[in-house]
Amino acid sequence: MAKGKKKGGRRHDAAFKSLYAFSLMAWDLMEAVLPLALFEELDFDTLERLPTEWFGPSLQRRLGDAVWRVRRRGGGSLILLVEFQRKPDRLMPLRAGTYVSLMLEDLAGRDELDPGGRLPLVRPVVLYNGLRPWRGPVSLADLSLDSGADWPGLTLVDMGRAKVEDLPNGNAVTLQIEIEQGALAHDPKGVLGRLSNCLGGPARREVRVAFVDWIQESLGPELLKVPNLKDRLTEIVELGEFQDMKSLMLKSMQDYWQEQGFERSMAQAAEWRLELAQADERARLCRMVRRKFGRRAAERLVVLIRGVTDPERLEEVGDWIIDCGSEAEFLARAERAGDR
Repeated sequence: MAKGKKKGGRRHDAAFKSLYAFSLMAWDLMEAVLPLALFEELDFDTLERLPTEWFGPSLQRRLGDAVWRVRRRGGGSLILLVEFQRKPDRLMPLRAGTYVSLMLEDLAGRDELDPGGRLPLVRPVVLYNGLRPWRGPVSLADLSLDSGADWPGLTLVDMGRAKVEDLPNGNAVTLQIEIEQGALAHDPKGVLGRLSNCLGGPARREVRVAFVDWIQESLGPELLKVPNLKDRLTEIVELGEFQDMKSLMLKSMQDYWQEQGFERSMAQAAEWRLELAQADERARLCRMVRRKFGRRAAERLVVLIRGVTDPERLEEVGDWIIDCGSEAEFLARAERAGDR
C-alpha cells in the first residue's frame, strides 16, 4: 500500500474525499467513532453534506475535506468534520479548531445554527493512514503548558493500527480499515465478500465504484500481487448484491448435482433462474427511482422491496414511479405498501 501512496498521493487523496462524499460512509464513520448513546440519537434521514470552503477574517480561503450534519432526535444537530491525513501534523488540533470556528461562523452568517441560535455539537475526526504511527497531539491541551485545562480535542483514527475487533461489524469504514491493514493480501475472499454484502444493491453502485477506486489508488502496484483481485473488484462494482447470491447459487447447484442427480437439479435451477429474474426486476426499479427521485429514495426502496417476488406488486411500484411527482409522494406510497 505504501508504494501506491508515495507515487499517487494526490489521486489517493481525491479517491478518499470522493468516497466520503457518500452518506453511507459518513453514517458508518459516525457509528465507528461516536459513543453508542449519541449515535442512537441521530436521524439518518436528515443526514446532509455541508460546504467545506470557508473564509477567515482577512478572506483567507480554507478548505476542509468532508463535513456532514445530522439532526438529533432529542433536539439540535451533530456535525462531523472529517480530515484525511497521510502525514503526522503536530498542529492538527489547532487546524481542526480553526475549521470548526470558521464553519460555525459560516453557519451563523447563513442563519443555519440550531433552533434558538444554539451551536450544534461538532466532532472533528482525523482519518490517518500514514506509514508511521501517529504520535502527535490530538488535543489543544497537548500543545499547551497547561495540559490540565479543558481544551477541545479531536478523534484520531489511525487506520493502519486501529483494532478491527473493536469496530462495528457490517460497517464500510471497518472494511476500509481492514484493507488498510492488508487484509486483502491474506483474506481476499472474506474481505471482498463482506464488501459485496455491505455495499450491495443497485442504489449503492456509485459508492461501490468510489470504494473500488480508493482500493486501487491505495494498493497501487500491490494490487497485482493478489490473484484475480482486479477482476473480482470489477465483479463487485457490476453485480453488487447479486454477485454473492449467484456464487452461492452456483455452489448449491454443484452440491445438488452430486447429491440428488442431474434431473432434479435442473428443476431447481429453473427456480433459481426465476429468482434471479425477480432480483433483476427489483434492481431495475431501484435504478429508475434513483434517476427520478434520487439516492435516498432508491436506498429506501431497496429495503422495502427486498424479497418481494409478486409480479403484481413489482408492477405496482413501477406505476408509482411514473405517477408520483415527488420523492415524498413516492416514499409515502411505498411505505404504506411496505406495511401491508
